[in-house]
Amino acid sequence: MKKILCFGDSNTWGHNPVDMSRLEERWTVFLKEMFSEYEIVEDGVCGRSSKFDVPDTPYSNGIEVFRERYIKKDSDFDLIIVMLGTNDQLKYFNCTAEETAETLRGFAREYREKYGNTAEFLFISPILIRDCALKHPYFSTVYNEKSVKTSLDFAKAICEAAEKENVSFLDAAANANASDLDGIHMDETEHKKLAVKIAEKIKEIL
Repeated sequence: MKKILCFGDSNTWGHNPVDMSRLEERWTVFLKEMFSEYEIVEDGVCGRSSKFDVPDTPYSNGIEVFRERYIKKDSDFDLIIVMLGTNDQLKYFNCTAEETAETLRGFAREYREKYGNTAEFLFISPILIRDCALKHPYFSTVYNEKSVKTSLDFAKAICEAAEKENVSFLDAAANANASDLDGIHMDETEHKKLAVKIAEKIKEIL
């Protein structure tokens, strides 16, 4: 049985933009339905960044968690999907899209240093941060106009990083959108749209 890791933030966990509950219909669950012959491992955490410790958010430093769980301990994945970057744009980090992309390269490099080319990688650049996030009661306090602008650079930067590491790439923003309610998270319909595109990539890769 092939094994796929889905590693990401709240849009992997399934944050509901309506009430902050966990969506039962999220892209990882749709993948489980479409690939019942595969083992799909979900590792999404609200607030997770690529490399930063987000205040009051356990397991938020993506690369450190990845090292602890999947490099220092034995892993046997056939495909590792990484979708991170939105929380790198919290205004106190002042992070560029290129910095996020470089961190994602580290996921593939460090895994391959230990396991060789035993696993394929798929880097997914996140959906865009929308202007309406800046009017949200909470997200307007942690994101700013620079966050919105920098999210436009994710696809190009992460695509280039994927090419340098010889891994697969998908632009989530070309296939799904954040909700009008918070400008950060997808609803069930958008999760399904993204899942369909990810499924196409999985078929190409595996």
